Amino acid sequence: MSVKLIKDWKFLLNTALLALVLALQLRGAMAGFNSWVDALLPSPDPSIMNVLTAFGSDVFLVPFAIAIMYLDIKNSGKLSRETLVFLISAFVGLVIVGILKVGINEPRPRNHGGFSFPSGHTYRGAIIAVYVSDRWKRATPLAVLFAIGVAMTRLLLHVHWFGDVLFSLLLAPWVYNLVKATQDSWIPIYRKIVLRLGLGVLDVE
Repeated sequence: MSVKLIKDWKFLLNTALLALVLALQLRGAMAGFNSWVDALLPSPDPSIMNVLTAFGSDVFLVPFAIAIMYLDIKNSGKLSRETLVFLISAFVGLVIVGILKVGINEPRPRNHGGFSFPSGHTYRGAIIAVYVSDRWKRATPLAVLFAIGVAMTRLLLHVHWFGDVLFSLLLAPWVYNLVKATQDSWIPIYRKIVLRLGLGVLDVE
């Protein structure tokens, strides 16, 4: 891990909060608060919420990824480092989410089927927000609202607990910053692979 990252207080705080939420979840200490928040929140028109929550699904993530890759290739003939970090972070984070979902096996609120902790939709929304904030600083406020908005749809649909979305909101910047800080280690390997496969269009600047 990068020495700079280890000395970054924001990353260290992010790590501590992420570990705390996970520890509380594993010990069942979030259950009471989660139930209180779920009972407190209203149940808006699900048809509207289902449209809005789609911004945290693969239906939005995949076209978004294709669009930013296309823009990079159109502008420079290669992927930007920010885009590559985003793509790797999205993949790694969703693998982590999947492993935790199956491993922890937390039931969803109100008898909704499937695993609850953590929220995959929230992670997708948050990792997009982190990438946009990193690449286009002026868009940071909108990016933050986007991530929080996706998280809120999961709560208002009552398909996730508060702890589920909180963990995913913390996980996205943690994974992104870790991948970004270690890029000098793994990008040379990535470049060798894509060039050997004849995929020069996916090379990185």
